[in-house]
Amino acid sequence: MNIPLAVIAGIPRGVFERGTEPVREGWNIRIIPSHQGRRSDLRSVWAHVMSVADQELADGVHLILSHDREDQRPTFSELKSRSYRATWLTRELSKKYGLPEFTEAIDDILAFEECWRARIRPRLSSPLLLPETAFSAQSSVSNVWDRARAVHAERDSLDAIENALNRFRTEHRRRTGWHDSNQLVFARDAASHGGHRMEHWRYKKLTFQIPDGYHFDVTHLEGRRFSVLDQHEVSHRFNEYTNIDSHGFIRGGR
Repeated sequence: MNIPLAVIAGIPRGVFERGTEPVREGWNIRIIPSHQGRRSDLRSVWAHVMSVADQELADGVHLILSHDREDQRPTFSELKSRSYRATWLTRELSKKYGLPEFTEAIDDILAFEECWRARIRPRLSSPLLLPETAFSAQSSVSNVWDRARAVHAERDSLDAIENALNRFRTEHRRRTGWHDSNQLVFARDAASHGGHRMEHWRYKKLTFQIPDGYHFDVTHLEGRRFSVLDQHEVSHRFNEYTNIDSHGFIRGGR
């Protein structure tokens, strides 16, 4: 059985070489140190991090990242936030790699990630698999995707997000599918015909392995013409229906 992968990346090379890798049962942990001797640096190893993260064998990827330039951190988070979970280490903590304080911090992070996986991580029936660019949710629950990605022990709570997901279901789940605020119906196509495109990150959302061909058939509740926003928030107009995947890629229609 596959197990989740935790990639700890950007640790200064100097402290990595004298440290000991943390271990937690039930996890595969990979360390990718910075190329800089004394600095936490992701730029020098980011391609390697993404190569490791995109492997298909892990049951979800959780990134534990360190980068001295805090103003650059959002750029790294945005690149893979749709597919993976990302947690940031402080500069001070990254330099304590191999010490009990670092090992304890990683253990706490992974314990929280285990709770997140059990309670928030998408399943096939989860509203988190809806494409957030295309699905117009009620304002009270429109941020559930961002909250599910960003929640950590110091920010938000799993209880609050579970409650928001339950409210989302109450607001938008109907017998015929998910109904959004624009009277669009997102119905799961049980056949899951077609395949993924080639980008590796498209196979996962919030660490969940998306079945090949998984998508939604979108129609207007009253049979009218309608528009939807794709993954880049570009509007597309349809007369009858469209197929759209969990990341907002449009797969045809008319």
